[in-house]
Amino acid sequence: MLRIMVQPLATTDDVRNALQNAIQLEHSTIPPYLTAMATLSGSSESVKYAREAIRDVVIEEMLHMTLACNILNAIGGHPVIADAHFIPTYPHELPMGVAGDLIVHLKRYSKSLIEDTFMKIEEPEVPLEIPTKPAVVAMAAAAPITIGQFYAAVRAKLVAHPELFTGDPSLQVGGFFFDPGEDIIVTDVNSALLAIETIVEQGEGTPKSPTDLQNQIAHYYRFQQLSKGMRIVDDPSSALKVSFDPNQPLVIDDTVDVIQMVDDPPLVTYHAADVRAEQLSAEADASYSNLLRALHQGFNGKPDKVNDAVGTMFEFKTILGELLQQKLTAGPNAGQFAGPKFRYLP
Repeated sequence: MLRIMVQPLATTDDVRNALQNAIQLEHSTIPPYLTAMATLSGSSESVKYAREAIRDVVIEEMLHMTLACNILNAIGGHPVIADAHFIPTYPHELPMGVAGDLIVHLKRYSKSLIEDTFMKIEEPEVPLEIPTKPAVVAMAAAAPITIGQFYAAVRAKLVAHPELFTGDPSLQVGGFFFDPGEDIIVTDVNSALLAIETIVEQGEGTPKSPTDLQNQIAHYYRFQQLSKGMRIVDDPSSALKVSFDPNQPLVIDDTVDVIQMVDDPPLVTYHAADVRAEQLSAEADASYSNLLRALHQGFNGKPDKVNDAVGTMFEFKTILGELLQQKLTAGPNAGQFAGPKFRYLP
């Protein structure tokens, strides 16, 4: 379970700083998720399902980042995104995370990565025990808290102080990345609470259900499917109305179905013989930096700039695909493939 440090919420500036940290936290999960998704190269139905599951989580993390930006704008703050310190230097603990509690790496897809990192990032305080269908034969001040508890504290502060909502409504962003109705324009307490509920339930589900407000499986349980090697299906006979189904297995070979990317590319220096890998790595950094700049402008008074970010995402995806095809020919990592470093370039 990811544990984060208690955030001061005594003053308006404290709340704004906490929300800026939340924006960084929501974003910081995207590079490791994107990297794992991009290294899934097999063509089986299981691989396609895993790739789609992670992609959906990435899209929802982008939504969460948007919602946190909207809340910060609604209380008169201004998101800071185009900054070298916005992206963690992986491997690293996540923003607000307790040092050493969970170190997040940029690694290729593997079952252990799902279990030891992704599920721990998304794990609720009390995970639900989803049953398996029968197979067919054939707070002290310094005490760490969970992400859900952090958002609960922000929620309580906003409910107690509706006067905080003084932000310019024209700074709100919506309707770009998501289906109509999924993004939430935040202008008051009620819309802020709906945004927070969306963030928490999409990540953790609810204490009574593994699904979110849209009746979609929450992030933790989507990853749990890949850990258990079977899909979650509707099951009216289950108390949770869903079960793991061994008759719908998810079988992914961590070698055959995955590009054997080097671990933690930010720590790797490519040999001179692999100059194309270094070039593409720099191009990927430049593209991702442009994406962050477009988002920064989009959340700070130029909402149309988010359209530019969408286009840059496709550019980044193309560069990333070519980068992951670069097999290293020299040095200690010869035989493995290059990967993204996610460095911010001013």
